[in-house]
Amino acid sequence: MKDDNEWRTAADAQYTLGMTYRNTSTGDQQANLEQAIACFQKALNLYSLQTTPTEWARAQQQLGITYRYLTMGNGRQQYLNKSLAAFHASLEVFTREDYAADWAQSQYELALTYLQLIGSNQRPVLFKALACLQACLEVYTLEDFPEPWAQTQYNLGNLYCLLPTDDRYATLRKAMACYEAALRVYTCETTPEEWAMAQYSLANVYAFLPGGERQTNLERSILHYQAVLQVNTYEIHPDLWANTMQSMGNAYRNMPGDESESSLQHAVDCYQAALEVYTREHMPLDWASIYTNLGITYNLMSSGDEQSRLEQAVVCFRAALEVYTHDEYPAEWAKTINMLGLTYLDMPEGDEQAQLRQAIICFEAVLDIYTFAQHPLAWANVHYNLGHVYMLVQPENQAEQQANLQKAIISFESALQVYNRKDTPYEWARTQSNLGNAYKDVHADASEAHLQQAISCYRAALLVYARENMQDEWAATQGNLGQAYWKLAGGERQDQLERAIACFEEALQIQTYESALTEWTQNKYFLGQAYAEFALGERQHNLHQALTCYEAALRGFQALHLPVHIQAVQQHIQQARESLSRDLA
Repeated sequence: MKDDNEWRTAADAQYTLGMTYRNTSTGDQQANLEQAIACFQKALNLYSLQTTPTEWARAQQQLGITYRYLTMGNGRQQYLNKSLAAFHASLEVFTREDYAADWAQSQYELALTYLQLIGSNQRPVLFKALACLQACLEVYTLEDFPEPWAQTQYNLGNLYCLLPTDDRYATLRKAMACYEAALRVYTCETTPEEWAMAQYSLANVYAFLPGGERQTNLERSILHYQAVLQVNTYEIHPDLWANTMQSMGNAYRNMPGDESESSLQHAVDCYQAALEVYTREHMPLDWASIYTNLGITYNLMSSGDEQSRLEQAVVCFRAALEVYTHDEYPAEWAKTINMLGLTYLDMPEGDEQAQLRQAIICFEAVLDIYTFAQHPLAWANVHYNLGHVYMLVQPENQAEQQANLQKAIISFESALQVYNRKDTPYEWARTQSNLGNAYKDVHADASEAHLQQAISCYRAALLVYARENMQDEWAATQGNLGQAYWKLAGGERQDQLERAIACFEEALQIQTYESALTEWTQNKYFLGQAYAEFALGERQHNLHQALTCYEAALRGFQALHLPVHIQAVQQHIQQARESLSRDLA
């Protein structure tokens, strides 16, 4: 076109048509976006960087936005790269000095595009987006551009939530500051949807903030979720309402402190409310997520009938597994099946052995997803739980008992491939202690090698279990260590008995008749056994000590209503008295 006005008019028309196609809400959205791109490209064939730089740059900007919207199917990455190229092209004209507002707009759009890029190394992309958003704020100020400033602050907050940094707490505090800044502009009255989004994001940060006072953070989180519900109501935005109810339920569920039981009930109420919207037919994934969270919450509650609550949890987890299948949703399936196993493990009533076998089925199944290579900590946790269950299962015969103990040993040793004293000290010590129990009991007449293994495990556990801050675990391990020494037949027998006596007496400084009747009774009994056999020192003193311990153990076994043990300890009392009489004679 030779006439300048004609080609400019044609270019402007294509630009306007492109905007119309992109913004229309009717018809095939994908086709509309493709038409918009074609129009912007035609406009760019008429505009030029040399003769109409502003129009050319603005068309590049709109082309970039449209490419970013066109992110469906296999061409997503290609479209995003074209989007980036268009924004960079616009910045050839829109400089900070000459076109500050347009420059800031291109920086903002670049950031949004970077945030949508998918790649194996996301860190550099996120930092590019961060630089773009921070650049925007050189121009977008609260005074001159309040809405773009608030929008940039909001997206900057979202970016900080995604940013991988060493100091997660500090990064999330920056995100909070950004959301709070956005709320200086967004109000419930003037911009309700934006206000609700910022409130929701702020609530999420408080809910997941790793530092500070946990209870206070969760209380603030709940307040912000409640604010969101002023806008996202059941009647107007049912999906957003249900999503907020679920998130608020999660915050209530995680609440520590004296009112935790009340908070758990609030969580149940929130989840059940969300199920008014999330149905199995129309929103199966959300429905399944709610049921998983409900099951977890029932597991955590302590009031009411425990068996009834855990049975409800089982119903919830099994409901979720109607949607979460191994093949379609492996991560969710694994989490839910693992929780189902833990629930069976914790059930206090019913057919205990059947429930334990159900737990084994769940834990063994989940190892198909939780592998050592991909999920080492989860893999270790499952192996620990498997070992624990194998220790609890009542065998039908001696051979099955030994097989279960061997399986327990394998499971605990597997867990110790991941657990270590430095990074997971409690889990490491707990596993060492249980591995010691398995080695101690693996044969009726435990071999010296197994008992030495048990002793090594207990001693390892005591490197973490300190009397000062973990006295119950410390005392239990001392008692088990005493049993291992008492069972040990090889070496210097009297030295082993002396060590056993020392361990039992250490344990009994913590375990009392009132606080730990079963453990106190057991340790009194074994201490009596050790003193009865102990040959060092004054024989009469040792026998008197044995008799005193047996009589204490008898009182404990009677309180526990254990007739077989009562009969056994009565025989030991008789033997100790006879020994004393012979020595006196």
